[in-house]
Order: sequence, then C-alpha cells, then structure tokens
Amino acid sequence: MANYFYLRNDFPKISDREYVVERLIQLKEQLRKTVPMKEVENTLIIGTWNIRDFGKVNRRGYGKRTKDSHYYIAEIISAFDFVAVQEINELEEWNKVMRILGPSWDFIATDITHYKLGGNEERLTFVYDKRKVTFKNIAGEIVLPNDMLISDSEITNSPDPMADGKQFRRTPFIVSFQSGWLKFDICTVHIYYGQGTSGLKQRIQEIKAIGKYLSTRADKALKKEGKATILLGDFNIIKPNHKTMDALEENGFVIPKNIKSRKTNVIETMHYDQIAFKSDKELIDFVDTNSNSGVFKVFGSVFKDTDEDFQFYKSEVLKSSKAAKIKDDDVALKEYYNKEWKTYQMSDHNLLWARVSNDKSEKYLRSLTDK
Repeated sequence: MANYFYLRNDFPKISDREYVVERLIQLKEQLRKTVPMKEVENTLIIGTWNIRDFGKVNRRGYGKRTKDSHYYIAEIISAFDFVAVQEINELEEWNKVMRILGPSWDFIATDITHYKLGGNEERLTFVYDKRKVTFKNIAGEIVLPNDMLISDSEITNSPDPMADGKQFRRTPFIVSFQSGWLKFDICTVHIYYGQGTSGLKQRIQEIKAIGKYLSTRADKALKKEGKATILLGDFNIIKPNHKTMDALEENGFVIPKNIKSRKTNVIETMHYDQIAFKSDKELIDFVDTNSNSGVFKVFGSVFKDTDEDFQFYKSEVLKSSKAAKIKDDDVALKEYYNKEWKTYQMSDHNLLWARVSNDKSEKYLRSLTDK
C-alpha cells in the first residue's frame, strides 16, 4: 500500500481531503477485486504502464497534475511488485510519487532522449518493491550494431532525418533483477508510433529489431543461467492479427493468450502494451492466464465521468489553456474533462499486468539428483 503520511499536509482543507480519501478507498477496493494479492514469496506481479507526459513542464497546454493524481498513481503501483513505466520526463515530479510509495520502493531510469532523435525527451523507468525484488547491478540501453540498424529500404523520400534507418527513437532499457529464485533480464520499450504508411513501417521495424536483438541473448541466458527474459512496454501494437504483433512474436518471444487479447488504451480500441517472455514454461501459465494476467482500468475509481468529479476538478480544468475557448460552456467543458484533460492527470493507457512464479526451489532440488 502507499504511504498516506503526507495526506493531511497536502490537503489541509478537510473537504478536499475527504474527497481524496474516499477515492483512495474506492481505488483500493477496485485493486483488491481485479489484481491478486501480493505474496511474500512464490509469485511476482509485474506490470507495464505508459503514464502520459509525466513531469513534462508544458504538457501541451493541459496544465499540471493535481496532488491527488500522485496519490492515485502511487496507490495503483503499490499493488504490484514491479512496474515498467514509460513517458517519465523530469524526475522532480516522479519523486513526488516515490515519496508516497515510501522507503521500501526504488526505481532506476534512463536519461532523457534528445528531442532531435524524436523521443520526446522521455525516460524509461523500472519501479520496484525492494522487499521483493533485488537490482543485480547490471543495466544498459540497447544500441543496435550496424548490421541490425533499422532499415531505410522501406522508408523513402522522408523529410525526417531519423527515417533513413538508424537507432531506436527511444532507446530500449534492459536491467537484471532477481526475485526469490527467479533471475530475470527485463527490457522495456516505447516503440515509435509514427504517422501514415512510412510511420507504420518504421514502427514494425523497431519491434522486429528489439525482438531479434534480444532473442539470441535470451536463449543463452536461459540455457546458461536459467535466467528468464521479459520484454514489455508500449509497442504501439494495433491488434493481435496485425503485422505489429507478428513483428514481436517472430523471434520466439511468447505472449500469453490472455495478455495478447487485451486492449490497453483507456478507450479500449488498441492492443498497444504487451508482455512477452522467453523463459521456462514454469514461469507463467501460457495457456490459461485468466487469474495470472489482466488490465487494470485506471479510471474505474478516480476522475470518473460524473458531475461530482467534474465539479471537483472544474477549477483545475479551467487552468488549462486548452479550455479557454469553452470555459463558459459546461457541456463542452465536461466532455473535454472526460475525454482529454483527465488522461493528462492519470494516463491514456491502462496498466497491463502478469503474475509469474518466482519459486524454482523444486526444480533446483531435482537438479541435485541428476546423474
């Protein structure tokens, strides 16, 4: 659970505090109903979540995040053992979430991508409960060798200087961790979205490139060290029977059926986020994963499409420069609050999660009797 110590000072007005407390209680109940309870041992619950423009100063005119959104985000993350987070920008705001998570949590993040590379100055981040997960002192951003550069053969006549076949727009981040008996390398991505035919081709090429790069490495790690490799994040995948999904699976990474079928944007139209494995079959049930994976809907309890929530946030919504033209039209303003503004408070993505086994003790014991 999150740390509520700062609530009194962060919300000195009792009516505001009561509102936030009630939403936190509802959020906790939603989490209890939809996400398995964390265990001291035996299982590890991992998630991936693109938190929209987190920490970006301008935020495209949508205004700052409210204090309560930090609490809601921390509450959601605290229900898991380990979460890969995309679209972290400045760490000053992220540290507000870490303060609420408390001292048992830690994170490791990349540097920002340079804006000239088309990566929107984002960081890729892993946040984890230190009581359950140990950082194994190995971390790196993936840089493709010359013979694996993203091809320019399908991208022609583009004014974009990065479209001639280079590195990833946002460099994938891979880190080694251990939880219980489970050793794992985990790589998170935020794949280039792009526009039109050329943008889609480059998106597919980026997905292929990361799968191909990690595939041989993952096979060696599994054979030599018994180490699993997990590839997860925002792949901007359109749907299961699409070239974007084929590109992820073609190098041997396996996506459990229940994960693959999930629509992960908040309007539930796309399968952007995925969790793929190269691992022992004991790590996760790849056939029946209804109890071991799912999507947590981030607006199930907070920033709801109700008059009460809209009125509570109306003064904040009006601070957004985007609301200037509709400030006197409550109907249009509420629609803007519900369809746009609140996604810059929480996200335009839901959180995708999977529960895996971190107990390999029986397998180890059997190995002691191998002749």
